[in-house]
Amino acid sequence: MDRWIRGAWGLVFGCALVASAPLAGGAQDVGPMPLFSSHEPVEITLVTDMGSLRSDRSETDRPALLVLAGGDTLPVKVRPRGDLRRNPAVCSFPPLRLNLRSGGADGTPFAGQDRLKMVVPCHLGRDSFEALVLREYLLYRVYGLVTDLSYRVRLARVTFRDDAGRDEAVTRWAFFIEDASALAARVGGEVVELPEGKALRPEALHPAEAVTMALFQYLIGNTDWHDAQGHNVTNLALPGRVVPVPYDFDFAGAVEAPYANPLDGLPITHVRQRLYWGWCWPQLDTEPMVARFREIRPDLEELYRSFEPLDERTREETLEYYADFYENVSTPERAVHYVFRDCRRLR
Repeated sequence: MDRWIRGAWGLVFGCALVASAPLAGGAQDVGPMPLFSSHEPVEITLVTDMGSLRSDRSETDRPALLVLAGGDTLPVKVRPRGDLRRNPAVCSFPPLRLNLRSGGADGTPFAGQDRLKMVVPCHLGRDSFEALVLREYLLYRVYGLVTDLSYRVRLARVTFRDDAGRDEAVTRWAFFIEDASALAARVGGEVVELPEGKALRPEALHPAEAVTMALFQYLIGNTDWHDAQGHNVTNLALPGRVVPVPYDFDFAGAVEAPYANPLDGLPITHVRQRLYWGWCWPQLDTEPMVARFREIRPDLEELYRSFEPLDERTREETLEYYADFYENVSTPERAVHYVFRDCRRLR
């Protein structure tokens, strides 16, 4: 193995030898922080220089105020983040990161938070892009039905207010994503930081968890990820294994953003087409992983049908899209034929 994975990470990167049964979480699970302990939307107003966020996409902090529904006002710093959606040619408004002052949010839902990713509509003035935010938010909730080793999210009704008074205030749906360090602390693990240009050996991943994650990506029609390279995946070192945790689903067929497309070089032409992008694990019985997705189907359907912020037509169309997945995995034989036959070889 390369020198960079020796030493402290030696046991972690040898995890291909561990048992392949699905894993529910870490032994030191400490539970979510207040912001992520509820699914009730939080109402806030973000006051900052809106013109600066639109015109200057550099990852530079700007002063802002976060005003909560109860009247509490938190001084924060806000900056654009991300890659594609930070590009003004793609989105007229970027995703954001909020930096909260340590201890400044005590007694509020934001207590204990430091860095928070905030997913906002790509275009604040267009209703269709608000719907895309809601569709992506639900995908985090779906993966949370599959496994506790998933990012927590919190829906927010946000009023964006320009502190210079040049722009009219606009209220849109957005959501917050749990920070990677908070996820790791919650499940008793540690984030695996990959040096630039380096990747994990796929064999270092826990086979059952890698298959679970890849099946989820197949369910939602997403190929914009790579677990070994850490692309839109956080690799968590837990006792005896490395577990991939996915994020950033705007390229998924279940979202169908207008700027989304499949990964280059794949034999599909549209994000609504599914392709299994996971690794081949010849010695692994994948049926327990598939069975987990069959098990959560009633909860998945209830999640969508009860989610009123998204219009009923979109909810039902998404469930129809998922029904095709369930047809493909309705029996072990069909799962092998329609899903796992396209797996990527480890060697």
